[in-house]
Amino acid sequence: MMDKMKKVQSFFKNITQEKYLPLLIFGVIQLVYHIFMKEPEQSDAMWFFRNQLDAYTLKDYIDMRYHTWSSRFLIEGVLVYVSRNNALWKILDYFFWMFLAWSFCWLFPEEKRRVSCAMTAGFLLLYPIWDLQTAGWIATSVNYTWALALGVFSLHGVTRICYGKKTPLWLGALYVLAALFGANMEQMCAVILAVNLLAILYFIYRKMKWKDYWHVLACFLVSLAEIIFILTCPGNALRESKEIANWMPSYASFDFLDKLCLGFMDTMKHLIASNNLIFLLFAGILAVLVFLKSEKLEYRFLALVPVVVNIVFVFFGGMLEEYLPEFWQLLLDNAYVNESNYQMGSSYVIMLVYLIVLGSVLVSMVVVCENWIELLAQCFILVLGLATRVIIGFTPTIYVSQERTFLFFYMILGTSATWLVVNNIALLRSKRRVLEAMQLAGMCCVLFCVLFGLMYTGYLC
Repeated sequence: MMDKMKKVQSFFKNITQEKYLPLLIFGVIQLVYHIFMKEPEQSDAMWFFRNQLDAYTLKDYIDMRYHTWSSRFLIEGVLVYVSRNNALWKILDYFFWMFLAWSFCWLFPEEKRRVSCAMTAGFLLLYPIWDLQTAGWIATSVNYTWALALGVFSLHGVTRICYGKKTPLWLGALYVLAALFGANMEQMCAVILAVNLLAILYFIYRKMKWKDYWHVLACFLVSLAEIIFILTCPGNALRESKEIANWMPSYASFDFLDKLCLGFMDTMKHLIASNNLIFLLFAGILAVLVFLKSEKLEYRFLALVPVVVNIVFVFFGGMLEEYLPEFWQLLLDNAYVNESNYQMGSSYVIMLVYLIVLGSVLVSMVVVCENWIELLAQCFILVLGLATRVIIGFTPTIYVSQERTFLFFYMILGTSATWLVVNNIALLRSKRRVLEAMQLAGMCCVLFCVLFGLMYTGYLC
């Protein structure tokens, strides 16, 4: 009995260490969010999912959805149960948010845990949680947040190997099971597939024995099987045809390039010209590091481009509309280049702005990263993050599902920013005033987002 008490005391002593304080604060804020969250009566969970087990057995329901609507059989199998009990969903969803925070923190080395905990709690609180209310809290969280949390956890198998840690059989099995659920969501499936594939190629290059990374192979095979399952699911094809008729009839005539451009333009407009603070702080951190590492004027200028463009588009849109009405209209239209406008020079203006912003980020990464491996890894995850949203251009509901589909991209931006700070924390600590200014700006932005989060969850309403 005394031994058990000592273990409990040791556990609470560990989690109350100063380095875990940001996670505890995050936990308290999430608890307040979840206490006051109210599921809308007309949400997907309330009018549809909670009633399905009254008409079908679970097996019949999944079979019906597979043939008529969706390949997310694992996600919807869970959703039809949790939709029937709001209190149960709140408890589980709170657990998954905490699990998500833990999963992100533990992607980074233990000696950097204090920094990774602070950064992770920060960017998770910066995420506009109200975006998850668009189809109702319950349906959106199970489809997106839960899949994300389990998907990120499954990637721990890769980081453990990179840090020289052995993975016990039971933990490897948990990674595979987590990948199985996470990959049932199309965007997360792409992330799991790409990261594990790159890791396998790297391990082969290092001439490692497959037995040392068997769980990574298993997660890759699971995600590969699920992507094939998604592409061949008859329900997905039938759903697309119905949604084309309902939401975008012209989509039927789009070719591959049209869909790619549609996804890219819509993603970049939201990223640069919407009120999201994650990209602004990511660009700000990158710019500060460029200024600290290089005195070349051209590098510093390029580092400021994403920050300035974001600030001007978001906070000075009224001035742009007044003094540059033609440019502002181009931004609002956000038209992609196609066969009907390719001969017009104005069709390329907004895309050129987006490409300049991305090019500036790339140049800044080249300046900041210490070696080619870090640079390639950063570029890989950022391109992967961009791809998770651009791929939504291949669905006719791109304007319907809008904000919530940015979750994965936002999380990857936050992870990239955390990695930048973790790798350069010694430099930042040597510039105490700069670090304090960054911390103050970050805390102000977090406070702003938390206040909005409390409003949207009902606490301040």
